[in-house]
Amino acid sequence: MFKRRRFTLLLIAEDSDRTLEYKLSRAALWFWFSLAGVLLTLVVTGLRSTAEVYRLEKKVDRLQKEKDSLSEQMDQIGELEEVLLRLQRSNRQLHIILGEGNALETASLPSVEHSGGVDYVSSLDRLRWGRLRSFPSLWPANGVMKRTFSADFQAVFIALPPQSLVRASAAGLVIKAGFDERLGHLVMLDHGNGLASEYGYNQMLLVKPGQQIQKGQPLALSGRSGAAEGDGLYYAVLENGRRRDPQRYRLWL
Repeated sequence: MFKRRRFTLLLIAEDSDRTLEYKLSRAALWFWFSLAGVLLTLVVTGLRSTAEVYRLEKKVDRLQKEKDSLSEQMDQIGELEEVLLRLQRSNRQLHIILGEGNALETASLPSVEHSGGVDYVSSLDRLRWGRLRSFPSLWPANGVMKRTFSADFQAVFIALPPQSLVRASAAGLVIKAGFDERLGHLVMLDHGNGLASEYGYNQMLLVKPGQQIQKGQPLALSGRSGAAEGDGLYYAVLENGRRRDPQRYRLWL
């Protein structure tokens, strides 16, 4: 029979002649090393969990702030709509006083511009006719505009932290929600009367084709996809198929 190999641990105090001697078997030594490894693993896992909890708390705070900001903006939309309704009523009363009857309702369609054979209703006339909910006046995200509308880039690029909420600039129907090779995870809304908007470069989409969307409703989480050169949002507005500067429609954040 083979003898079990033992290990001897000596502890010698500097200011004393006393020596402590401990004899450990190989199995006992492996047990204590394994226990130390398990404890170290638990400590590292605990530290990682604490860091993740802190990160998630910061994210929840940021999303709560965005939610509060969205609520304030929706209140502003309601107030502005009430103002427009009052202006419309005042306009009707003025026409009645002037003997023109209900001119606003019986008038011809708003003025139309012609450009390359394509007709579109001007932004001013859309506001005059009370189509505020379907008018893309709400800025889709609170970030820094890194690239503006131009002939080479017919949209705007808004730099955003990853996973920021992207909101609908106007009420409409989701006509596209999927992956585009150039624009990445893309959402396209049809606002009616020739108006549409696009939201690209997203990390994750929150809507599906055929879904009815309200103004300010979350559409996606921003990120970097497709041909994006950084974290942010590609935002475009189309009027009868023609791309136009989104800043022309912007009334508030």
